[in-house]
Amino acid sequence: MSGPGNSAGRIGLGPRQRGRIIGAGGSAIGRPGILGGAASRSGGVPGEPVPASAADHTTRATVGLELALLIAVLPMFGQVFHYLIDAGPLYYLSKAWPFLTLPLAMHGAFRLSGRHHPLYAMVLGYVIGITPALSMIWLGNAFLDAFGTTIKVWPLTYYFSVLSLLVMLRPHPDTLRRVLLAYGIATFAMMWALWLVVPRTHYAVDPTQSKLFMYEVERGYRIYMPMVFGIMSLLYLVRRMTMSPRLIHVVLYLAGLATMVMIFKQRTSIMMLIVISGWILYRNLPKLARSVATLVLGVILVAGTVLIVLPAMDKVAAGFGNSLSIRMNSLALAFDYMLADAWRWLFGVGSITRFSAVTLFDLFGTNHFYLADIGWVGIVFEYGVVGALLLLALYAVGLQNAYGRRARAPERRMQDPRTEAMVLALGDYVLFLLVISSVYSAVFTPGELAMVTALLIYVRGFWSTQAAMGPHAGGG
Repeated sequence: MSGPGNSAGRIGLGPRQRGRIIGAGGSAIGRPGILGGAASRSGGVPGEPVPASAADHTTRATVGLELALLIAVLPMFGQVFHYLIDAGPLYYLSKAWPFLTLPLAMHGAFRLSGRHHPLYAMVLGYVIGITPALSMIWLGNAFLDAFGTTIKVWPLTYYFSVLSLLVMLRPHPDTLRRVLLAYGIATFAMMWALWLVVPRTHYAVDPTQSKLFMYEVERGYRIYMPMVFGIMSLLYLVRRMTMSPRLIHVVLYLAGLATMVMIFKQRTSIMMLIVISGWILYRNLPKLARSVATLVLGVILVAGTVLIVLPAMDKVAAGFGNSLSIRMNSLALAFDYMLADAWRWLFGVGSITRFSAVTLFDLFGTNHFYLADIGWVGIVFEYGVVGALLLLALYAVGLQNAYGRRARAPERRMQDPRTEAMVLALGDYVLFLLVISSVYSAVFTPGELAMVTALLIYVRGFWSTQAAMGPHAGGG
């Protein structure tokens, strides 16, 4: 495949002929080259293939600046600080980040071509345009209140922002692997440091006082650390086990899992991580071993259900405490309100903010109604079946770019097994987000899905077209 359109398609940027399209040398066909970074830095002619000798002269300072920029912005795109009121300025910066990065998003949306651009544009139009208008009709929101309800979905623009930034910087896939793993290690190290240093008097019962240091009767003291990079690193270790099994991979994974159980204590996340890790290991077993494992797991599942789970249901329900009863109450209220009118469950009714003139007590007679805690039922309540299907399609796009036939093509696979393991772990994280969305709202931290999808598209496309794009420093 030699045409510019083909090169574009292979990097995940489609063959549309308007705007910037990846061509030979990584330049932007039709416009001088923000994408031909190595050419511009080394004195080459934009739009021309970059000689290896020219790219070799890329200054170490420039590469270091690019790496520093990548390290600085990834936590923002991953919404690490988005709910951490404890983080002070970083909390407010995270809230403003979708708007601060709008120029990047606009560049990605209108100057880069991609197969998934129309879907993301459609979803953004629906959740930012149509849903607030419906909330004004059904819930009586004022215009500013209705717009305020869209703040949580603006991070979906990170799909365009991250893709645009990556195409500009062109980091080597192994550089991305190292940065993501470094943040994963930092996550667990910081959890232990905070757990050992911060006195128990700093832990709060009221989540409005602290979203990091929390105390609950059922779970005791815990640190609600953002785990996006931590879970990615554990999934990476699982993938490494399937490629080149070593004891160190198992030890590190168990250490990370133990840290989550002892300090993080978010039961649903931990359980889903174990399930997905087991599924990955099971899928990569030899045929005979997989058959034996299927039989053993089937026997364990049936015996465990009959002998352990069913007799202990009351204790399990009690262990979840008030969180289970609040979720059940929220589900009942949501169903009653939606089923009262077909238009409500078809297109949704929107939501309100804590600053809205209309309160939850006005609508339901209780303040204990949380859309974020009832999974896809909450999504249908707010965005309707139509909006839920659109959001579900975003997960399908992420999984397609991780597990689909195009993603598994030989020319798109990483030659370095460590880098390939990280790419597969990114896809596994999309699966984790999909599974956990059955409990937690899909729009709680939508920037995670948008960022990971952009990383998958960039890495798979970069590797298959790197010869045409020219060498770029910073790889491992």
